[in-house]
Amino acid sequence: MTDPIQNYHRYTMYDPLKMGGHALDWSNQPGVYKNYSGLSRVSLTEIAALPDKSFTDLLKPCHAASDVRGVSLQDLSRMLFLGYGITARRQSAGDGFYYRSVPSAGALYPCELYLATQSVSGLADGLYHYAIHRRDLGRLRTGVFTDPPATGESWESFSASVAFYITAIFYRSIWKYRDRAYRYHLLDTGHLVESLVLAIKALDLPCQVTYDFDDSAVNTLLGVDSRREACLAVVRIPGGIAPDAPDDRRDSPVEGLSHAAASRVSPREEIPAAVQRIHEASSRVVGVKERKCDMLLECGVRLQQWLPIQFEDFFPEKMNFSQAVMTRRSRRNFVSRSLGRQEFQTLMRTIWMPDDGYFQPFHFVASGMIVGSCEGLDPGQYWIDPFLHAIGQVQPGGFSAEMARIALNQQWMESAGLQFFFVAPLSAIEALWGPRAYRYAMISAGRLAHRIYLGATALGLGCCGIGAFYDRDASALLRLNHSSALLYMVAAGPIKHQPK
Repeated sequence: MTDPIQNYHRYTMYDPLKMGGHALDWSNQPGVYKNYSGLSRVSLTEIAALPDKSFTDLLKPCHAASDVRGVSLQDLSRMLFLGYGITARRQSAGDGFYYRSVPSAGALYPCELYLATQSVSGLADGLYHYAIHRRDLGRLRTGVFTDPPATGESWESFSASVAFYITAIFYRSIWKYRDRAYRYHLLDTGHLVESLVLAIKALDLPCQVTYDFDDSAVNTLLGVDSRREACLAVVRIPGGIAPDAPDDRRDSPVEGLSHAAASRVSPREEIPAAVQRIHEASSRVVGVKERKCDMLLECGVRLQQWLPIQFEDFFPEKMNFSQAVMTRRSRRNFVSRSLGRQEFQTLMRTIWMPDDGYFQPFHFVASGMIVGSCEGLDPGQYWIDPFLHAIGQVQPGGFSAEMARIALNQQWMESAGLQFFFVAPLSAIEALWGPRAYRYAMISAGRLAHRIYLGATALGLGCCGIGAFYDRDASALLRLNHSSALLYMVAAGPIKHQPK
């Protein structure tokens, strides 16, 4: 099959002339929590205090791997809560709705989190599943599994004290979004990756992210049913000691436990062929380290003049990082007040924050924004150069209303001060990195979006991600070349009621 990325992305485009609604089968609604039976469980310790760092404190580079300190069960408890915890409950019919520390398309939460630990004080070495609703860890295996099966150039040469494995249970998103669901699997994975990275940084620990590993071997290690659930990203904290030889317990599941059965979340599950094809095609690792791509150039962006962003030392944050995590919601009640200059600068710093090695998000996407109302900037369409720390206008004028129409007529977008967009040159990235590049691009877009979510929340602004839009209309408005496509949008700006 040729060009699997473009084939899938085009096949799942929304067209205003062809879209038809479909009824959700509420009798087959997937469960949002994965449940194992028969596991020994470790309760996560009560959190004595959350990190008291400002969000802009996290815009500094990560600690070097050589500076790592020991990790404790209390550290794990805090990073799991900040990274993927339940932050609030809204009373409604039935059991109510539980907010999490990450956004998710349709609040379907396809992602599950596993962790392997080595030399974590208060916790035996092993592989665990994180039960978010129970705030505990179910032990799947005993031993050291922090250096997962890799392929080619996948890993930096360090041993890890903790490795977080992020999976997606496919049917959770397929239930609502059908063929287009794989887009949301990857975007939601990006949200969770960045949430973990920020939580780890808030505890003054270094980390490394990779989307490259031996898919089959890692899914076997986790014991998931790879037809229904698969690992899409790994986040590791340096530390521990490299084993002299592979642990021979890696391939033997916990006695008497069927891991795969727990990957089923609905009575009837059918995985669309389009999702199966793109996931299978993207399972091969080509290797990325020596390959680079000028994202702006490949998308057809050629600007003669760039405007450098001058940063001030003052950031007008209204809450610290932990408070922003606790209060982050998708808020859309935008008002017409202009975004302030310092607020804009803070959001730009959020996008350009230092990262953890090769897999920096802006290596795999091109970013831009539609300015509606922002102090010091004329309305128009701009591109963002992450290396020059500059922006460049490509089209002056008001585009906010048209983009709101393109986003399936979500008129609330029109009042947002900024509409960030993330695009990728699909042909170029597939030529460099093979079909796995689709994971790189979509996960990277999700990571950048989550940064904006938290940065906006810390500033007392509203923010909401948009993954549904009329794809061809969006490409025409942004003047993308034929091989490039919009992946994700995030609207941000002043709102009527600020979070408390």
